[in-house]
Formats: sequence, structure tokens, C-alpha cells
Amino acid sequence: MDSWLRTPELRTVSVDKLRPGMFVHDLQTGWFGHSFWRRRFLIEDEETIARLRKELIREVVIDVANGLDVDPVLFAPGPDDTGQRFAALDQRYREIVQERAQKSRNSVSLDEERSRMRFLRQESIRVVRDLMGNARVGRQVDVQCVEPVIEKMMGSVMRHQDALIPLLRLKDHNQYSFQHSVSVAALSLAFGATLGFDEETLRQVALGALLHDIGKAHTPEDILNKPGRLSEDEMIRMREHVVDSHRILAETPGVTPLALESASFHHERFDGSGYPYGLVGDDIPIHAQVVSIADAYDAMTSGRCYQRCIEPTEALRRMFGAANQHFREEMLQAFTRTVGIYPVGSLVRLDNEHLAVVLEVDRTNLLKPRLQVIFDIRSRCYVSPYELNLARRRAGPSIVDFEPYARWGIDPQRIQVH
Repeated sequence: MDSWLRTPELRTVSVDKLRPGMFVHDLQTGWFGHSFWRRRFLIEDEETIARLRKELIREVVIDVANGLDVDPVLFAPGPDDTGQRFAALDQRYREIVQERAQKSRNSVSLDEERSRMRFLRQESIRVVRDLMGNARVGRQVDVQCVEPVIEKMMGSVMRHQDALIPLLRLKDHNQYSFQHSVSVAALSLAFGATLGFDEETLRQVALGALLHDIGKAHTPEDILNKPGRLSEDEMIRMREHVVDSHRILAETPGVTPLALESASFHHERFDGSGYPYGLVGDDIPIHAQVVSIADAYDAMTSGRCYQRCIEPTEALRRMFGAANQHFREEMLQAFTRTVGIYPVGSLVRLDNEHLAVVLEVDRTNLLKPRLQVIFDIRSRCYVSPYELNLARRRAGPSIVDFEPYARWGIDPQRIQVH
């Protein structure tokens, strides 16, 4: 663990009083208030201080037990401008999302991207399967074979995040572990893009997400695939996969601290109830919170031998039910902006008694996605499919709620978004 887990000696100082050699203990703002991938770090140069000013951070808490102190004569807190800072940062993140959306519209079409992504999905699953197979027999993980997959996933998510993610909902029980890892990486990339992560941070988050369950290569198969509830001893062994993942990745060349934390802390929870370290609140780095939320969401929306999947909208509702307990509420809000209230691939009921599949999320109005109408509830039969863009209609049908596919006997693989 890092030195900041030792007992600190803290001072609150203005950013103008910072100098290289000081150790920042707290940036005095939530994760949405800055783009640093650590909350606690040693200031190594003047560029870091300039970046803090650019981020509109006015004062920070330093730890003089791990870094330089300030001159007592110069020590003074800055003004309280929290409201203005958050307003400016919120606007900056909105501009980032809008800029990326514009680039997406100016590149390949969504249909073209989806066609490409079917091949990328299979390639990604194969790479993860091979890596876990190597880890199972004690071979070293080769990060270089992962990098091309991550680059392709990044490119797709940046162009059209609604292309890859819905394909990843389709899983079969025999390949769940590999498919889940790919899904978590794609979701983490899209989530990180929403938060305004730079490209290198996105790469490292994706690497950690793709390999976050590599330790399950050493978990007994009878525990991984047990159809019923795990015993206490089996649960303890299952949870050890996080420590196994950390050990494997810590010994793997090319795995950065950011990627390692993204993988190692994905079962930590905001209220300290997670494992294996019991980290609390903002002691969980933002990139690990990203992977944690992506991991939980994909697990809830995926069917397994011991668990039926739940619909994405219901998964979001349950996660918000644990807001500021398991997950930070602001992070869940940002994740909802990423996947949509009715994520792509969801089945929704319209107020005209038709069922429709969500084709594309409008992130300027999450309640009005682009749909493909497929089913008439009153006659209980399919209709000739047609598209309906709710955001472009002043009048007409609106969404009442999501619907489970199973309730209507509809096979989601049959009508999967093309």
C-alpha cells in the first residue's frame, strides 16, 4: 500500500503556496472536481501546480509527514469558491461529451461501427481466454497482446459507445468470465470518457478492467460455477480472487499503478463494506470506482448458472438504492449519463401499448432515445419493425417503463440491435 495510509499530519493551504516536494493529501473536492487520477500524490514539479490552478482548485490539504511544510508566515486558507468551481467543471465535462459526440457523428455510421464490433468482441474474448489460460498454468501475462484490443475498443467507444456495449450483454454460461471482463472494459472506457479522462488514463483503466478478474484463473471451478449459494468457506475463497489478481498483475511488466489499482480495488465499496482492503469513500481512487460500478452493473445484467439477469434499468435502480453506501451517488449519475436510463438493447413499453428496443441513447435527453418498435401488446404479436426517434417528435408515444424480454417470450438474441 502507498505511504498515504500512514498516520498523516495535515495542513490546509492555498494552491498559490504550493511548491515541489509537498505531498497532497486531499484536493478538497470530489472526484468530479478534478481530472487527477490520484487524490494523494507528491508534487514533483511546477507543471503539477500549474495544472491544479487550471483545474480551478483553490486550496488543498497537504501531509507534512510525507512532504515539505509551508512557511508559517505564508500559511493562509483561500476563499470558499466551491460553487463556482463545480459549476465551471460541470460545464467543462459537458463540453467534452458534446465534442466527442460531434466527432462520432462525423466519422463512421453507427451501423458500420456495430458491424466492426462483432469481430472485435470475438477477438477480445479470445485474448482474455488465452490470458486466463496462461495464468492458470503459471505463465506470465503478456500485456502486449492486450494493447491492440484496447486500442480498438477505445476507438469504437470514442466514435460510437452505443455500438459495442449492447453486444456485450449477450453471454453464454460457458464463456461468462471472459465475456464479463470484456464488458467491464468497454463500460469502463465509456464511463471514463464521460468523466473526461485523457486517453492514456482511459488505456490504463481499460487494461485494469480487462484483467480485473485474472485471479479467478486460480479459483476452483466448482466454486466459480456452483449453481447454489456459496458456503462461508467458499465465499472466502472466492473473494481471494482479488488478492490473486493483484499478485499476478503486480508481477506483470507493463501494468502501471493506475491499472493495478483499477483491478485491485474493484470490490471496494463507498461505505467501507467492500473487500479485500475495506477502503472508505474517496480513499477508493476514481478509476477504481469506475471499474467497480461497471463490474457490478454488468454482473447484475448478465445471466449465470446461479443467477438470472435483471434488466439494465432495474439494475440502475438497485444501484441507486445503494447510493453513498456501495457507490458514490455522483458517480452513479455520471454512469447513467453514460449508458442511459434505458440503455441500448433495452426493451421498453410505450404508452400506445407497443414494445420497442432502444437503438441509440440521446445523451441530451435520456428519456427520449431512438427506438425500433417490434411488438403490439394488445394483439400479442410482432409488428413490421420501424424506427421511432422520440427526441425528434414533439408529439406521439412516450416510454412508460422498461419491460423484461422473458415476460413477452421475446428472445433478445433474435432481435439484437443490428
